[in-house]
Amino acid sequence: MSVLLLSACGGGDDGGGGSTPSGGSEYLNVSGIDIPGGNTTATLSIKASNNCEWVVKWSDSWIRNISPSHGRGDQNVTITVTPNPSSSAERTAVVTVTNTSGTITRNVTITQMASSEALELSTKEMNFTYQSGSQDFTVTSNTHWTITGMTGWLHLSKSEGDNTSTVTVSVDENNTETKREAVLNVTGDNGQPVKLTVTQTGRPTEFSVSPTAIVAEAPASTVQFNISGNARWTIQSNASWATLSTVEGEGSKSVIVTLADNTQEESRVAEITISSSTKREVVHITQAAATRPAISGLQVSGKERNEATIAFQFTSIFPVTEYGVCYSTSNEAPTTADTHTTQTGSGNEGSYSATLSGLSEGTTYHLRAYAKSVVGISYSDKTTFKTTQGEMPNPGDNPYPQW
Repeated sequence: MSVLLLSACGGGDDGGGGSTPSGGSEYLNVSGIDIPGGNTTATLSIKASNNCEWVVKWSDSWIRNISPSHGRGDQNVTITVTPNPSSSAERTAVVTVTNTSGTITRNVTITQMASSEALELSTKEMNFTYQSGSQDFTVTSNTHWTITGMTGWLHLSKSEGDNTSTVTVSVDENNTETKREAVLNVTGDNGQPVKLTVTQTGRPTEFSVSPTAIVAEAPASTVQFNISGNARWTIQSNASWATLSTVEGEGSKSVIVTLADNTQEESRVAEITISSSTKREVVHITQAAATRPAISGLQVSGKERNEATIAFQFTSIFPVTEYGVCYSTSNEAPTTADTHTTQTGSGNEGSYSATLSGLSEGTTYHLRAYAKSVVGISYSDKTTFKTTQGEMPNPGDNPYPQW
């Protein structure tokens, strides 16, 4: 502690009752003081003659109070100060002690040493969910500080500062199911870090799917299944004929699957796989086999020597593009490779009625109806009919052959 002793003498009677130098001179002595950086009080010793009234004045704001601020003769005065906010620099203030007559003035230098380094955090732990977010913490310090230990998924509003300051910690979304952690080191000039642990949970992986078995008809259609839960998931289809409305997502969602026509006469199954990082579910979609057109109600009427009228109906799950009748005198199961009639169409149901002409009289014919779709051609059950053979001339015959 450095001490500065200041003294002065002046004439005058002390009024008795006190020790004064010879001649009754008024005197006032004060000493400068050093205050440790962490202390908030100190004692200023005033030495004065009994006849010396004095007052103490100051202007620096970090001196909060001096008590008593006026008195007579010898007295110890208590100085109350705020802590030095700096851990690296001392600070000074001037206190003035003056006798009431104004003949003696003493300026006393008060020196407050640098404080021991102080560095505290408002929290030592931060916990985040898997979603992106931010939280604040406060650094309370009297020194310059820096923060280290950041990672790629963690961001700070500032990585260094002076004295007391608020820092915002932001985290990216954690797209994995694994918890992650970072340790931040807040370090002052003395090199002793204060640790802040930041923890972020992993993404939830739980989900369920309903239904897991779907049956669909052969023609093109859409089907739906539902995902419930809070997981992030991806979807894959193993069949090119089953396309998805989405291939990835999060949480609960309805997924639409668009099915192409199944024109094969066998059923088929698509596997739709829904996966999170820890779970896997499969939806099986069975699409029915395609069928060829169905033919019913085959009838033969109006049989004459050279003609007959044929009628039937058809239905189909896919549009019928061609239909008619096949007939032959020799093939008991005629096909379109034999003589046949043809009509084109594009409907899923319809009827046929036509008169076959140019037939031979008195002849037996084998007959089948047919209908064709994208699936293939189908034939009705076979039937037979016989044209008539009569004595009456047919139209166009010469009734008078002798002519």
